[in-house]
Amino acid sequence: MRSALWTLLLAVVLVSCDTGTFDPFDNGERYFTLYGFLDERESAHTLRVIPISRFAAEIEDPSVPQASIDGVVTSTDLRTGQVTLWSHRLDRMDDGTLGHVFRGRFQVRAGRTYRLEITRNDGTVTAAETTIPRFPVTRPDPDTLFFPYEVSPDSALTQEVHLPGIVSPWEIYLDYDLQGQLVRVPYGRSGWRTADGWKFTVSLRDDAAQMRSVLGLTADDTLPLVHAITVSIRALDDAWDPPQGNFDPEALAQPGVLSNVEKGYGFWGGIGTYIYTWTVPAR
Repeated sequence: MRSALWTLLLAVVLVSCDTGTFDPFDNGERYFTLYGFLDERESAHTLRVIPISRFAAEIEDPSVPQASIDGVVTSTDLRTGQVTLWSHRLDRMDDGTLGHVFRGRFQVRAGRTYRLEITRNDGTVTAAETTIPRFPVTRPDPDTLFFPYEVSPDSALTQEVHLPGIVSPWEIYLDYDLQGQLVRVPYGRSGWRTADGWKFTVSLRDDAAQMRSVLGLTADDTLPLVHAITVSIRALDDAWDPPQGNFDPEALAQPGVLSNVEKGYGFWGGIGTYIYTWTVPAR
């Protein structure tokens, strides 16, 4: 997931640079383009920063002027006031060029807001804030999450799963506990938004086929009974919801489409985790 998000974010920044969506000579007091995110499940976080200047964004050699950066990166937990200083390094990018990458090490907490600041020597600050999603205590209604625990491979049965409080999922997984044998089935960012959360459709026939494949069973073999099912979701903060749920770099690279940066371009987001397990009633 982290790799996929980084690929998306870097694609957006590269499209922005290549299509000339900002003019470094008329930047409206915008000084940096930045992309990164905080992950509730990680303690090491990464930020890509590109200064908006007269120099080309590409850094071919560490001796060129754009290899240095006039900026100190800090993040602040706005609830506790704790400030973290991020370290800077020139990293080799996938295209062979060098890039300014900052790293911060700290544990983020659900429900807290973090403010990122890039401060130049003249005191100018480029900033962004993100709130790590906190999911409501309300759990899905077990009656709407009933799954038959004897699944035949030719069953066309589907089930809508309603997840209250989930605004913008990035990855959805179902983990089936088949009498101690765990099978994970990915659902990606499937589904649609509702008035109070998110819904997606489970295909038991497709899931049964994946269970059989993972367990090395044929279509004639009987699947073990399903003991429990866990839904795991990696969800984005509310501000990180793209128009019509479409993570298209070409569209997102357009100015104003998806940005939360003050005096800059780009996006800084947060990722939270939702996990819910229910036990299938025994007959």
